[in-house]
Amino acid sequence: MTPFENFLKQHDEEAWAGTLTALLRSIHEVDRNATQIWFSFYPLALFEALQRAADPEKLAQQLLMQGKYRLRDQIDSSHTFLYGHRYWPEVKRETVAHARAFTGQSSLSDQILAVAQNAASQAKVDQSLVVGIAAVAFMTLLQVGLEAFEQAPGKVQIDRKHAHKSPDQVLRGRAKDDSQGVFGFLKTVNKKWTVTYDENDDTARYRLNHVQDLAWGAAEDRSKNWREIDPRRVEGPIPVECRSASCGTCWVGVLGGAEKLSDVAAREGKKIKEFGYIETSEAKPLIRLACQAQAYGAVSIVIPPWNGVFGKYLKGQKQ
Repeated sequence: MTPFENFLKQHDEEAWAGTLTALLRSIHEVDRNATQIWFSFYPLALFEALQRAADPEKLAQQLLMQGKYRLRDQIDSSHTFLYGHRYWPEVKRETVAHARAFTGQSSLSDQILAVAQNAASQAKVDQSLVVGIAAVAFMTLLQVGLEAFEQAPGKVQIDRKHAHKSPDQVLRGRAKDDSQGVFGFLKTVNKKWTVTYDENDDTARYRLNHVQDLAWGAAEDRSKNWREIDPRRVEGPIPVECRSASCGTCWVGVLGGAEKLSDVAAREGKKIKEFGYIETSEAKPLIRLACQAQAYGAVSIVIPPWNGVFGKYLKGQKQ
């Protein structure tokens, strides 16, 4: 293990949370939510629990893990929903160079900012656009190891059309609500809202009724063979097994429009902590259970590539 990897391992979940909080003010608005969502999708505590387990596969079964939950299988693709993914080649290259030349004379947040500055210079973009993806690079390296991280191709995984969108274009798209027609302001029923679940695919969206929850709306989308794409998707693009916040399968991250979703009710707030997806008392957090979140406007979400139930287990390990 290299000195840089040892340095990263010295930072526990609390230290990483503090680092992320310190970095948020330096992250462009287009990636502020996305970066926080990514760290919720790939929590350090879960990675460490699986790493410590005598039989990781058995523990994964115990925690009902489904889908792609290991970063080693998606080094270049786990973060495509970040705007900064466009600069992944530069960020990855600078992260490797930093790791190889590591001296350990500054804080974790300062080192992330230093890599972001170098990568931004190489990509000729504002540093704020790469701070989030640089933080993602550090956590990815921690979970997969420097050797695997360096060997990954490091290619951008989105098409040229979407890669050329500006941050302002993305933010405007997230903020835009559907027109309800000339007399739409008079409507109290029959309103329709668009849910975008992949901002890098113009076909990755569906419409739902006003105050309909995200999962029910997704279930009505029969445009593809969803189960063939992902076995967890039994109906529509959002994986779901129940309709009562009991399974946790339908968790999603909210990139834009969190304020246009219903408040977290008591059951969702309790269960989402049990699943281990988020620890918060916010009324409109960035991680939601799609079967409980009702839409009052257009929203942009990202669907995690996996789900499980690990909150209780991790809390038990700390006692």
